[in-house]
Amino acid sequence: MIGVFSRRFFHTSRAHLTTARSSALGKLRKSTGYSVSNCKRAVELFPDDIVKAEAWLHEEAKQKGWSKWAKVQTRTATQGVVGVFSTDKIGVMLEVNCETDFVAKNVDFHKFVENVLYGCMSHIGSLSSSEAVAKAVLDENQLNKIEHNSSTLGELVIDAFTKFNEKTVLKRAVCFKVKDDIKLSAVSHPSTSCPTLNGATLGKYGTILAYKNNNPEQEPEKELSLNLCHHIIGMNPSSIGELSEQDILNFTKKANSEVEETSETAQEIECSEKQETTVEDQNKPVENSEDAEDAVEGHETLNANVKDTEETRLLFQDFLLDSSVTVGETLYKTGVEIVEFERFECGETQIDEVKQQAASVGI
Repeated sequence: MIGVFSRRFFHTSRAHLTTARSSALGKLRKSTGYSVSNCKRAVELFPDDIVKAEAWLHEEAKQKGWSKWAKVQTRTATQGVVGVFSTDKIGVMLEVNCETDFVAKNVDFHKFVENVLYGCMSHIGSLSSSEAVAKAVLDENQLNKIEHNSSTLGELVIDAFTKFNEKTVLKRAVCFKVKDDIKLSAVSHPSTSCPTLNGATLGKYGTILAYKNNNPEQEPEKELSLNLCHHIIGMNPSSIGELSEQDILNFTKKANSEVEETSETAQEIECSEKQETTVEDQNKPVENSEDAEDAVEGHETLNANVKDTEETRLLFQDFLLDSSVTVGETLYKTGVEIVEFERFECGETQIDEVKQQAASVGI
């Protein structure tokens, strides 16, 4: 009788063990997508710890280049987000790609991008430079090698692939570290806040701007710098441009003309209130006609400059928030100077890639 119970217990225990391993095998197959034989090997090595079994599978996949990982790498990943984050002295903008917009909007994907931002911030923060503006442009291979906590960003990519079952790419990043009186601002659009990194945002477009304020009395400089970031996203300038002496003279004439017009308007209101309108008062604007013509001529010259450049230079573009003035004129009035900027658009083809493709086909 005891022997019967022993045999039943043995068979029951064996059945439970088989069921547990089958369950673990099924979970590993579903979560990783690796082959049955590889998942079975992981379960045999770690029968009581599925987390360790999964970690072992990822490491093996990385080292041996299993077929699914290789197959996924041939797929196209043009969706994703542009992430930005900056303090006054350190800033990062990066593009992380995936295959679908569904994953790009996933909160866990946002947490993954946030960790990449952390890694890039630590990387640029640790670099020493004597330059006023230190700039690091990083490609996929360089990003994957950056260390974050106890792993590399490349290992985080593998974890993201395992979680989302989509090709995930750290496409590019630009990092700034500035000194002295130079400051940084960064904006994304449409803007979504990162889950835990306060001040970091994600979007389809991004801009990071290095600038300095030459007029200490200009209080809302930070607001202006953010508005300039939005302008760069919307108008997509290719370069900053450089104002000539004639451009500065035009701005000065226009400013003086505006002061005169304001003064004349005030005088007209005063005359109207006193009901002392005379022929002399009515002819008064004519006295300033020469200066007015000079101001108009100068403004036409500025418009001609803008037209000649097809509005590709930032300083000569009409300011997005006030099309009656250019960006250059706005900066001239406020004393803010743009030192450098970068703009990312998620999924865009980079110029270097276009050149490489052209060279490959003999263009």
